[in-house]
Amino acid sequence: MLQAKHTLTLKAILILLLIVQHVSPNYVKKYQIPNIRANWFKAVEFCHSIGMLLATVDSRADSESLISFIKSTDKFNEQACAFWLGGSDLSEEGTFSWQGTGKLVTYTNWSPGEPNNTNGTEDCIQLVYIPRFEQRWTWNDNACKRGYMYFVCESLPQNCIQEFK
Repeated sequence: MLQAKHTLTLKAILILLLIVQHVSPNYVKKYQIPNIRANWFKAVEFCHSIGMLLATVDSRADSESLISFIKSTDKFNEQACAFWLGGSDLSEEGTFSWQGTGKLVTYTNWSPGEPNNTNGTEDCIQLVYIPRFEQRWTWNDNACKRGYMYFVCESLPQNCIQEFK
């Protein structure tokens, strides 16, 4: 009887995990750019404080959606602008992952010659638009603590489990 209960519980957990895996990737991301500039660590903290995470980019479609959003805001500057994204290689040099999800960065859009880890201090991903340097919505690795710039928060993925009330 006890083993049957555990088997049933295990099956229920596996089914829930499968449902969450199939539901979560299809959520529509909502973005926000706060009216403050921060280093990467403070950007992560701020996004978490408002129930969001620092933006992730998992595909070309994600990238285009994010760029479209940024262009619609007052933070976009036709001359030059840069925004923190949620990726870093802080846990293992050269292996970038998304801070909010823990997933490895599989889709990339690095500027030519990037990531280059200049002076061994560049670990965090920024999205850059600097046409005079031929950087049009490409990625750069930058020093996480030094750069004070705008950042993009994104909504958390929704899942099929409701909160207890």
